[in-house]
Amino acid sequence: MDTGKGRFEMVNAKTEEELKLAMQELEAKYPEHRGWFRIGEIVEIKGSRFRVKSVKPDEIRLKLLPA
Repeated sequence: MDTGKGRFEMVNAKTEEELKLAMQELEAKYPEHRGWFRIGEIVEIKGSRFRVKSVKPDEIRLKLLPA
């Protein structure tokens, strides 16, 4: 999750239920958050498509996808 404060918060969950609970806790902690990112997710920036390779506390790595 982008906290809105220049950092990413990571969620480690084994089940969907744990994931939902962790997401609710972080959303309550950071009400001004900007969004969630998942490894493998495809995002579009300025018309180009990218796959999220990794998310670190202050960095997100993207791989450019073919058109």
